[in-house]
Amino acid sequence: MYWLAYGGACALLRSAYLHAAIVLLAMTFPLWAKGGAWWEVPISSLPTMLGFTVAALAVFIGFGDEDYRALLAQPDEADKSGVSIYVSLCTTFVHFIIVQALAFSFAIVASSWKAVAPPEWLVPFVIIGCGLGFFLFLYAVTSIVAVTMHIYRISQMYSAYHAIKSKSANL
Repeated sequence: MYWLAYGGACALLRSAYLHAAIVLLAMTFPLWAKGGAWWEVPISSLPTMLGFTVAALAVFIGFGDEDYRALLAQPDEADKSGVSIYVSLCTTFVHFIIVQALAFSFAIVASSWKAVAPPEWLVPFVIIGCGLGFFLFLYAVTSIVAVTMHIYRISQMYSAYHAIKSKSANL
């Protein structure tokens, strides 16, 4: 259900945030490909990010009155999939949380193998794994903007909803 609401592989591959993470991955090549302890960055920052994400989701779920939440729960006419704006925002949060959890898990596994010298034939695969792990972290970082923009969209809608509700109350 989450993957369909997110838009599947097509939405993932078209994501500007994914593309930004790829660019950042190329820019940070020396950190993750040259034997640096790249896992320290995600391990030190992702728990805080994850905590704020879960807290923000809890705030959003309680945001607005019942009428407004009911309005958000209606299917979005602009979305051909029929996913409501409410489900769309929750899906953005779920995606963000999944990416953070994957990045954090990857970093923990990588840090546990730091003292093991791989055989020569395995080095290219280790570098690819390091790149994948740091990419997941960078995608989590760029996804912050995606969640923020979605929250901004909802706040604009709430402002418009409140203005209409105020006008109708004054009639």
